[in-house]
Formats: sequence, C-alpha cells, structure tokens
Amino acid sequence: MAGVVRPVAWVAILVATVALLAAASFAGGGAETDAERIQRLQASFACPECQGESVAESQAAVAATIRQFIANEVGGGATDTEIRNDLLDAWGTEVLLTPPAEGVATLLWVLPVMIVVGGAVAVAAVANRGRGIDAAATDADRELVRQARADPDPGS
Repeated sequence: MAGVVRPVAWVAILVATVALLAAASFAGGGAETDAERIQRLQASFACPECQGESVAESQAAVAATIRQFIANEVGGGATDTEIRNDLLDAWGTEVLLTPPAEGVATLLWVLPVMIVVGGAVAVAAVANRGRGIDAAATDADRELVRQARADPDPGS
C-alpha cells in the first residue's frame, strides 16, 4: 500500500501546483479600462535615463514624455504591440524593462527554468536512489538478523 501512496501524493502535489499557477495566471477579472491599461503600459517600460526605473515611477522629463505618448496612443486606439514597436523604434531596447526573449537574452529566461528543473531531477534521483536494487534477502542477511536478535546488546 505504501508503494502506491507515494506516487499518488506526488501526482496530487503536481496537480495542485499546476492548478494554483493556472488560477494565478488567469486571475484578474474583467475588461481593463483605458486608465488601467495606461498604468500597466507605463509600468512595463523603462525610463531611458533612469537605471532600473519604470516610466511610471520616474520623474525624469523623458519619462513624462513617454507617459504622455502612451496616454495619447491608448486614447487614439493603438494596440499594445503598436505602442511597444513605436517606443522601440524611438528608444531602442533600453526602453524595455524585461529583456527580449531572443539571442543571448534568451538565457535570462531559460536558465532559471533549467536550474529549477535540474534541481527537481536531482532531488528525485536522490529520493529514488537504491529503489532499483533487488531487495530479496539472502541467507547471509537472514543469519545477520538472527544473530542481532539473539544478542540484543552486541557491545557487552
């Protein structure tokens, strides 16, 4: 029975993890208002002059210009992709808070996943070490157990 419980427990943990990740990914509710969209876009672009600050956080003049540009574009009906492409054309990739998933920058996205998967494989390998060994007791094993039971205090 114990041999069945352990795999079932791992499957249950895996299913619960996937369900939680899916729920967190799809949570958020209804349609986004223009003001929410403008805020999200402003928070997703970096100020070209400020180190690590988003356009929404920065007090620099260039950030104010980009904030106004985003608001005007959203008001004019531009898509997120069109706004992103226009900002990339004007400022280059330095306006992106998250690196593009291409070229060497792909490592920034793939490496953490590889580390987590590698760690999980290592933990599973350690947890399953020795399970493939034939566990049938030999006559020598039985004799050792018999001797140990006969002499409960071998140190005396």
